[in-house]
Amino acid sequence: MFRTYELDLDLLQKLYYTHQQEYLRKRLRAIKAVYEGQSRYQVCRSLGCSYNALTKWIDVVLLHGLAKLVAPIKHPNTPQRLSSEQKKELKRMILEKSPRDYGIVRNLWTADIMIEVIQSRWNISLKSSRIYEILEELGLSYQRAHRDYEPPDKDAQKAFVEQVKKLEHLGPKEIILFFDEFSVSDRPSLFYGWAEVNTRPEVPSNEKRKRNRVNGFLSVDAITGKEYLLLSPHAKTEDVASYLGLLFDDLHSEGYEDITIYLDNNSTHKKKMKSKLARLLPLLGLEGKVNIEFSHIPAYSPDFNLAEYIIHQIRLQILHHMPIDATLDSIEVELETYLDKHQLQTPEQIKNTLEHIFNLTSQS
Repeated sequence: MFRTYELDLDLLQKLYYTHQQEYLRKRLRAIKAVYEGQSRYQVCRSLGCSYNALTKWIDVVLLHGLAKLVAPIKHPNTPQRLSSEQKKELKRMILEKSPRDYGIVRNLWTADIMIEVIQSRWNISLKSSRIYEILEELGLSYQRAHRDYEPPDKDAQKAFVEQVKKLEHLGPKEIILFFDEFSVSDRPSLFYGWAEVNTRPEVPSNEKRKRNRVNGFLSVDAITGKEYLLLSPHAKTEDVASYLGLLFDDLHSEGYEDITIYLDNNSTHKKKMKSKLARLLPLLGLEGKVNIEFSHIPAYSPDFNLAEYIIHQIRLQILHHMPIDATLDSIEVELETYLDKHQLQTPEQIKNTLEHIFNLTSQS
């Protein structure tokens, strides 16, 4: 059905990032999959949509374009099912409580959980499309919590962007990577959740409470988007050096000789780590075989680290769907299994993410 139709993939991606509602994003993923050659039955099975719904979405795109596909469903002639007081209470519930307060073993609010709680509390049945409309009316959007960082050095950020831009044209044996770490614990720290528009939930940056955790070391190829993940019980200087040594060994086996890696200013990423790594490389048989250049991302600038965006996807697509009683072992298995089968961003998406990073300096 798309043989003579030229789908605007740039517009599709822009609409995907603009619209947070999962039911709208599912439509866009379905259209893209059909356009790329999957059969309707394959798309229905993989996305969990009906054949009739998919056919309707295709017709909308062919007749009216992509923008019409993501136009929110409006119900102008339908009486409001929630009263104004119920909406105010719903907002308080989302901002101040968690699903656990209503007997649901999850940390984060989703449309399905809101539907269930509204049904139980007020005996009102709503569709997910109506839930998203109400959330928009209440001035809520789904956002990432953030640390209370100090102000960054704007000049250092601009210099960093110019440095990265100069490395866009690589030889066949050159590779650029962005590296970062993340941790997963049995008690959430940083999280995503619903908050007032143009605000984000905050957590203290000096939290020291004991929690069980597993640490993830992640590097991302700045051209292809390929991820290199290693999970570790510890994240000390020697653990970082060990991960990087194994990473460089893998990259050498893939044919790379010149490696540039960008990383933040964590204390485990500095002189001591590089010294340990230098002693490790000969043991791996890499001495003189790879040229390694470390470059540090400006301080207090997490948005300039490409790896941060992939970690965002890991949390959004994998970790936020784990049950509240998931063990660390089950989390590790889920992470490794998922990333063995999926790449979180395509090369085109990586390119767009880098373009977003470059544009951050013009917004400041």
